[in-house]
Amino acid sequence: MSEAPLDTTDRSPLRVGALMTVVGLGLAGLIGVIAVFDAGDSGSAVGIGAATAVTVFGTGATIACGLACLVRRRAELLALGGIAASGLAVDLFALAIWREITDETYGKIAAIAFVWSFFGLLMLGLTLAVRPRESLARALYLGALVAAAAGGLIATWLIARTGDVVSTISPVGGQPFSDESLLRPLAATLVLLSALWFGALAASRLEQR
Repeated sequence: MSEAPLDTTDRSPLRVGALMTVVGLGLAGLIGVIAVFDAGDSGSAVGIGAATAVTVFGTGATIACGLACLVRRRAELLALGGIAASGLAVDLFALAIWREITDETYGKIAAIAFVWSFFGLLMLGLTLAVRPRESLARALYLGALVAAAAGGLIATWLIARTGDVVSTISPVGGQPFSDESLLRPLAATLVLLSALWFGALAASRLEQR
């Protein structure tokens, strides 16, 4: 039996997420290839290519989890958000390498996109790993999502308020964050997130037995 033709007017979350992935990573790949051939020497070309590839694979983990969630119809809005943040992050990174962009605002936007790609990976990965049915696993799962969202918001605020993102995160001669009072809550949130993440995973496995 022949397959039915694809409906190009379909606006299902999965189709939207797949389209976002193709556009985002396709653009990053195109910019990366141009940057490689536009580099001044072979050493720079290798460095640009390797950096772009590592970034694509890093953000691609979030995209893969997002697409998997969309296939399973789980946390669809979160999945679309993670895919969007990851695509934006890798595109901004590739463009910055190619055009040697050092603008402060541009750097902040890229850094914030990477932050949400990272926390999106944690939330989507846990969503795929667990299916909480009992109250304990559900509470731990929701707690982990709240902790991840809180960590993302704190990190976003710190990046938005700091002066030079590149200088701030540099291990040599870095500048302090403008609001260091939030560094301790951020660290505590990350610890809490890790405990809740694996706690939810363990509780879900016990429920399956």
